[in-house]
Amino acid sequence: MKKSLIYLGTILLLIAGNINAQKNMPLDLLKGGVNDANAIAKEYLRPYGEMLGVNLNSGWYNSAKVHKLAGFDITISGSYTTAPSSKESFDISKLTLEQLQVMDGSTIAPTMAGDKGREIAFEHKDVPGQELVSLKGSGMNTFVSPMVQGAVGLPFHTEIMGRFMPRVEYGDYGKAYMWGLGLKHSLKDYIPFVKRIPVLQLSALAAYTHFESKLGVAGEVGSGNLETMANAYTGRILIGANLPVIAFYSGVGYGNTKSSFDVIGDFGDLPNNPIALDYSTGNFDFNVGMRLRLAIFSIHADYTVGDYSVITAGVGINFR
Repeated sequence: MKKSLIYLGTILLLIAGNINAQKNMPLDLLKGGVNDANAIAKEYLRPYGEMLGVNLNSGWYNSAKVHKLAGFDITISGSYTTAPSSKESFDISKLTLEQLQVMDGSTIAPTMAGDKGREIAFEHKDVPGQELVSLKGSGMNTFVSPMVQGAVGLPFHTEIMGRFMPRVEYGDYGKAYMWGLGLKHSLKDYIPFVKRIPVLQLSALAAYTHFESKLGVAGEVGSGNLETMANAYTGRILIGANLPVIAFYSGVGYGNTKSSFDVIGDFGDLPNNPIALDYSTGNFDFNVGMRLRLAIFSIHADYTVGDYSVITAGVGINFR
């Protein structure tokens, strides 16, 4: 059963994020040269790169309480991230392009998160009036990533957490895998006021997540693979109240992500790695949530306020 759930989570991760990116990778921008293609593609895919990072840092906890020694939980959750309207477009005039230019007067182009009805056409500077390639919004202003993870209580009021999805191949779609490690440590004993209130919980969390995927991409210029790699780090202070059936929790902290998107394949006279994009993000955020516990089973949901808003919900088994 556990193995089946892990595989289900991996499938959902592929469908929700990377397969959509595959369909909208603007490969034909390479008609205007490698440098212009990279400059435009980086801004076009920016919402995807940033939402990926936000999701990898989400879903690590559903309580500020630390497990007792040998206590554990197994949790299945999903994080739903929405891109703000400011990430649905970008200004071409702010880019330094060598060969391409916008055909019409407006220089505002849709990003991947832009509306499907938005489109901008490019022409070669040496051949004005002839459309070379166009860029369209995909309507994908959300990103969903399921997480399967567990935690075990250790000595000294500490618990270790892990998340893992095995490397799985899905025919023509490609493959992906993810793993992460985290630590949570109780701070109650260090603060006398908090220590005297049994229901009040206070802890610190630090976590790391690694993600990789390889997916097929194709266009008029050739075909290859989109290889994605991301490393996400987060540190948070958690506070909550644990009542017999219901628990409330909140966390504030900082998250950082570094990710790369490389297109590798056969593109004729072009390099075999013509598009190579790197993103680095870092931001503070704040979330509030609640968990309903019935015996060893639990249901939780929370909302994160930040540059990208996130809704996380899930179910789990908890002991001690």
